[in-house]
Amino acid sequence: MRRPALLSALTAASLVVTSLAPAAALDAAAPASPAGPAATAAASAEELTGRLVVKYSDSPSDAAQDRLLGRAAAAAGVPGGDDVARTEATAAGATVVELKKPVDLEEAQRLADELAADPAVAYAVPDRVVTGYGLVPADPGYPQQWSMQPQSMSGAWNHATGKGSVIGVIDSGITVHPDLEQQLVGGYDFIAEAAYSNDGERNAENDRDGFHHDPGTYGSAEQCNGAALPSSWHGTHVAGIAVADDNGTGTVGVAPDAGLFSIRALGACNNGSLVDVVEGLSWMSGGPELRDPRFPAERAADVINLSLGLAGECHPWLQETIDHATARGVTIVAAAGNDGVDASRSAPGNCRNVITVGAVTQSGSRAAFSNYGPAVDVYAPGQEILSSWNTGAQAPGEATVGMMSGTSMAAPYVAGVVALLKEQDRSMTPAEIEAQLKRSADSVNGLPVLDPAEAVSTARPPAPFADISAGQQFYAEMVWVAERGISTGWTEADGSRTYRALSPVNRDAMAAFLYRMAGSPAYTAPPVSPFKDVSTGQQFYKEMAWLADQGISTGWAGSDGTRSYRPDAPINRDAMAAFLYRFAGSPAYTAPPVSPFKDVSTGQQFYQEMAWLSAQGISTGWTGSDGSRSYRPLTSIKRDAMAAFLFRLSPLL
Repeated sequence: MRRPALLSALTAASLVVTSLAPAAALDAAAPASPAGPAATAAASAEELTGRLVVKYSDSPSDAAQDRLLGRAAAAAGVPGGDDVARTEATAAGATVVELKKPVDLEEAQRLADELAADPAVAYAVPDRVVTGYGLVPADPGYPQQWSMQPQSMSGAWNHATGKGSVIGVIDSGITVHPDLEQQLVGGYDFIAEAAYSNDGERNAENDRDGFHHDPGTYGSAEQCNGAALPSSWHGTHVAGIAVADDNGTGTVGVAPDAGLFSIRALGACNNGSLVDVVEGLSWMSGGPELRDPRFPAERAADVINLSLGLAGECHPWLQETIDHATARGVTIVAAAGNDGVDASRSAPGNCRNVITVGAVTQSGSRAAFSNYGPAVDVYAPGQEILSSWNTGAQAPGEATVGMMSGTSMAAPYVAGVVALLKEQDRSMTPAEIEAQLKRSADSVNGLPVLDPAEAVSTARPPAPFADISAGQQFYAEMVWVAERGISTGWTEADGSRTYRALSPVNRDAMAAFLYRMAGSPAYTAPPVSPFKDVSTGQQFYKEMAWLADQGISTGWAGSDGTRSYRPDAPINRDAMAAFLYRFAGSPAYTAPPVSPFKDVSTGQQFYQEMAWLSAQGISTGWTGSDGSRSYRPLTSIKRDAMAAFLFRLSPLL
């Protein structure tokens, strides 16, 4: 299938490239005079597409889908529009319909409109091409990271460096680079079409695979709408801005201690299919398992950077995927676009639930190429930005650094600051993060310009308990349980409140934790206690009775038919797994035949519940020197770990 025509592209002008050198050497270099970026190349050929994305209102049979497509093709006047090569499900529950013969975008839109008019169809849109929002500066000088020099960035690093956070980058993949090697925690190649992936024989069967490194985005004149283009190394440059290691080589990223998750979705000519982008976005944000059993179950990113886009509206299934990602707590950062127009005219910057980023120059003025308007949430450095790069004209050459300009460069700057915020407080939601970035932004030349130090230094609330401190394991989670009233702690003689993080959680307190986490529902405790060892006047009687009423705890049955709860006994980690599983509604789950923990057998009491806890990422256990994990089922749960368990459970409720 021929890929749709290019909407906009990197210019063919040369980048500024310098050899890798220690930071001191770069600092010593004399900056050249800044110059404006080269103009964006305009699309020069008709846009074609051979795919539609269709979301059905119910689950029609294959024959019914064929009839729908046939009627729509006839009504739209699109010959061959019902000649389908294949269909496949997407992660968002839609269906990709691939036509045997590509049609122009106008015909595809007519066909999609006719399909969408049928009551059996929720929506139908043509697949579109997205491209990286990077521009190459015309001036070959200024080899310094001016965006990192202000006190604002070093001020942010006094509080956080991104440790424990993961930044996902959906782009052209990355090259082997010393600034990125230690940061990389995983990735995947989502480009399904061999002809445009530049993968050669390795991807001859049009397969997605685990090789997410960038083989080059070079393209012929035919592929790139009339002008052959060299490789851009766009993904490497974008990733370096966000996470380049502080290792004395090359450059340093905004969040140098964060992890990097790389999705390859841009191929030849710096273009990619929106379907591939959306699938990658779903997968990297922890979405439902995709149809391909080879997709590894790796952890979701905390923030996903989209330095790419296309003209037009935010497509429904793109919006749906973004909404699902943000509901799972993943922040989406999108470049505003490089057309110098209102940002509402390009996606994904015009989608809801994204942080849309425009670009400013070193002087703080809006870069001439940057899109603008109310859709832009914040501006960040985006002109003549030095970052990781590669010397190869087509295939990868030597690792190096180079300059690029564009909102592509501004977006990862913001994504890096998001990673700093998540290190400080993992409970921050995407909406809270967006609000904090806007609230702390500086007004420069009438624009809301990101202030990293202000954003990071003012984000963390004061510790709610006198005996916990920032940097402590599970600090953010303990703050979370306090803010939501799940734990009130103890009031000491001096009036301060303490949490007693390393104390075990007793079973009576566990009942209170879960009752409050449920929203303290209206409930009248019975006049006769359901447990013989719990009196009606006892502290947390109501909560323990509620736990019994909900079936979350059955207690222990005595020989006389009575039940006991053992309220003052610490709750062990195996029983706690059962409590949380039942609290979540005892979801359908089949435990694996091989235990995820070496110290938990498949026949052990509460094995299913402990395996479920592992599968949901609520408990990771302890990793031994041999790589195996243990759960310590008969050990009592401590109050700091309980806060972490409840925090991780909350998105499932």
